[in-house]
Amino acid sequence: MTDYSSVTTGKVLSRRKVLFYTIALSIPLLLLLLSELLLRQTSLYQRYPLVVPVPAMPGYLQANPSLIKRYFATPEQALKVSPDTQYFRAEKIPGQHRIVFIGGSSAAGFPYGRWGAPAAMLQQRLKRLYPEQTIEVVNLAMAAINSYTLLDISNEVIALQPDLVLIYAGHNEFLGVMGVGSAFSGQYSHGSKLLYLKLRQLAIFQALQRLISAFSSPPGRQPDRTLMAQIARHTEIRQGSAQFTAGIKQFKANMSLLLAKFQAAEIPVVLSTIASNEADQPPFVSAKPALVNPDQDQLQRALADQPAVASWHYQLASLYRQSGDNRQALAHYQLAREHDLLRFRAPLAINVTITALSSDYKLPLVDGEALLRRQSPDGIIGKQLMLEHLHPNQLGYFWLAEAFLPAVQQQLGLTMEQGSAVATEQALADIPLTEVDLALADFKVRQLKSDYPFVAAPQQVSFTASNNPYHELARARSNGLSWLEASQRLVTLYQQQGRISDAAKVAGLLADALPTESQLAFVAGQLYFDSKQLPLAAHYQRQAVAIAPDNTDYRLMLARSYYYQQQLHRALEQVEHILARQPDHPVALRQHRQLQQQLATGE
Repeated sequence: MTDYSSVTTGKVLSRRKVLFYTIALSIPLLLLLLSELLLRQTSLYQRYPLVVPVPAMPGYLQANPSLIKRYFATPEQALKVSPDTQYFRAEKIPGQHRIVFIGGSSAAGFPYGRWGAPAAMLQQRLKRLYPEQTIEVVNLAMAAINSYTLLDISNEVIALQPDLVLIYAGHNEFLGVMGVGSAFSGQYSHGSKLLYLKLRQLAIFQALQRLISAFSSPPGRQPDRTLMAQIARHTEIRQGSAQFTAGIKQFKANMSLLLAKFQAAEIPVVLSTIASNEADQPPFVSAKPALVNPDQDQLQRALADQPAVASWHYQLASLYRQSGDNRQALAHYQLAREHDLLRFRAPLAINVTITALSSDYKLPLVDGEALLRRQSPDGIIGKQLMLEHLHPNQLGYFWLAEAFLPAVQQQLGLTMEQGSAVATEQALADIPLTEVDLALADFKVRQLKSDYPFVAAPQQVSFTASNNPYHELARARSNGLSWLEASQRLVTLYQQQGRISDAAKVAGLLADALPTESQLAFVAGQLYFDSKQLPLAAHYQRQAVAIAPDNTDYRLMLARSYYYQQQLHRALEQVEHILARQPDHPVALRQHRQLQQQLATGE
């Protein structure tokens, strides 16, 4: 006979046992959850989001100046780099196109900063080509980062609802933050780095990081050294080595994850091949020193025995070029880069990977390297377009932007019928850089080249005084004068010298930099009108009217620009808007009669 009471008692005990273990296991989880929630209310927890609100401009965002701190255990350990300041609307307005540009220091426009970046060059071209349209190019690029950061910020880029994402990246896979040869987290595996990016979002993990840092010796930082001097941990990464292969694999894996995210969000992406200085940058580190006064035969024999010596390839390339054999010269310049053991310049495998990714994900591919090559003497990229090992000069950045332009037009559905033809000479004149920017950039490049790996020991660099007013403005900027103040002084200086077109360009950049300041937009419109650039005059006058719609002077000047462009109906619309509020306005009344008469007679 079955003992039902024993069975029932056993079931009860079993359920109690399950309940006991469930509670026992839940307690530490609940404590962890509670700790996480509590720590998130303290200063120990920092999110370092990609973008942050602009305090003085409600409804606007900017790239987070502290973004790089996301990748370091404590803020004090972080490198002194940040995205350039650019204000843009948190919510897109109807009809607006938003392009987001991401990448490393070349995408960020080093050493010029925001206005020398290909994003700014592209913005300037689109503004001239399509002055009636609202197209913004948001630059979120930053020095020292690589595909790990691009992947890490991808969800935040998607949240900005871009109509198009442009990517110029690949040089920092070896020595950028978390790169395989970097002094900053380079020693860990690809999987552990991806895990770190996830765990870094937890307050408990951040607190543990700080605790460990407090009881460990600080990393050997040298904040007075250049970024390149600080970041290289492994100075010899041979082609085909385990580290070399790991760098290429991490780039492909991270970029694949990144592109899959953008594809899932239905955001178009344009990739570009990347370029570096081939002709005028000797290898940083070579397996053997350069030979003394060798001829071609000596170098060829030496390379036949030891083909991986970068310095010998560079010497042979120079001899081939001197003899006029540019095909062989290019081949050996590229081999010199391939065998350079200090991997600040991306090897050919990075561009091969970019090309393969564009094919795998069916993305438009911009061949930025090929366009720079076409603009270079003998088809070899050198000092005519490069400042040092890989950062373009103002012309190099211009041509990179030109490489992206057709793909941007195609992806956004922009046609020439919607815009106006612009000669190359005008496009070059529109480059958003001035004598001040160029002088300051020259100083920054001299600073960069005054330290490792360009020289063995750091050297002092000075910005000497000069009677040249542009040079002095640049020197003042190097000593802390803001870009805004320097640009306002420059507008005045250009006007005094009768350089109205240059004054208009800088005034336009000021209006672009502070998009809620109606007076800056109005001044830019006036200067463009005075320099007889009517489409851009109207562009900035419309911007002023949009910010301050009740300002009568703004509308009168916009009406004037429309009038001289023979857009009489649009001019009349502005005048009637004024008369609706001020029926007795004398200037508006006079313009109204004149416009009606011309429209009636068809003149």
